[in-house]
Amino acid sequence: MSLEQMAEQQPEVIRAMYRFKNEVFKDNKLSFKDKELIAVAVTAVLKCDDCFKLHANKAMEAGATKDEIRESLFVAMYLAGPSAAVGMPSIDKLLSE
Repeated sequence: MSLEQMAEQQPEVIRAMYRFKNEVFKDNKLSFKDKELIAVAVTAVLKCDDCFKLHANKAMEAGATKDEIRESLFVAMYLAGPSAAVGMPSIDKLLSE
């Protein structure tokens, strides 16, 4: 089931999810950029290639460098093992550009 289908069937749940996301990602003690770098590491561990692309792009739009993304991936690799950052085409593509 796609997010669009879920939104059609349960629109209030999806709206609540987006309100929560917007609250979590706004600048506070951690900046939006820092939160996106955390999301980069988590999406690598989860092996969600589309999620990684989304959050890596948002992090870079917020001023993150490829070195900061790489460092976030090293944290993921330390905590989840090397497989956290291998085998995802978007990681290789982003860091080799």
